[in-house]
Amino acid sequence: MVFLIECLVACILFTLMIRLATLKQQVAFTNDYPPVVTDKLRTMGLIAQKPPARKKDYIRKAVAMVVFAFLFALLLRHVNGLDSFLPAALTAYGLWLVVDWYDFAVVDVLLAPFDKFYRLSGVSAFDRDAVKFHFIHSVYGMALGLPVAVVAGLLVMLM
Repeated sequence: MVFLIECLVACILFTLMIRLATLKQQVAFTNDYPPVVTDKLRTMGLIAQKPPARKKDYIRKAVAMVVFAFLFALLLRHVNGLDSFLPAALTAYGLWLVVDWYDFAVVDVLLAPFDKFYRLSGVSAFDRDAVKFHFIHSVYGMALGLPVAVVAGLLVMLM
């Protein structure tokens, strides 16, 4: 039951984090949209012809991974009462997977019809290329969760 509550809270916090990050500049997340969307927006002149530098994306994601590892470790140690590596790492990875799948299924696909860029581009959120793009990036996200879980497990052991 605790894990379910943690998953719900993590998904809500993830959604709020995205909303806050895109509040001032939705263009900052241009690389997170499928090319089928960004290509149409570029031809219409609604976004820059040159995509944002990937370096900023990598830095943003690396910082988020470090922050999540610390937050997971604190949560797992003080809320779940875990004190050993394997249960902490597995639970952290479970939380990561739930948020990753939530990002793919809910944020990237189900909520996309309400997204400004999708509406302006005229591309359906259920377009095969768009869903494939988000699915592939979700798989990348699953892989990125592995080091986060390891770090969270190590931090739990050290606390």
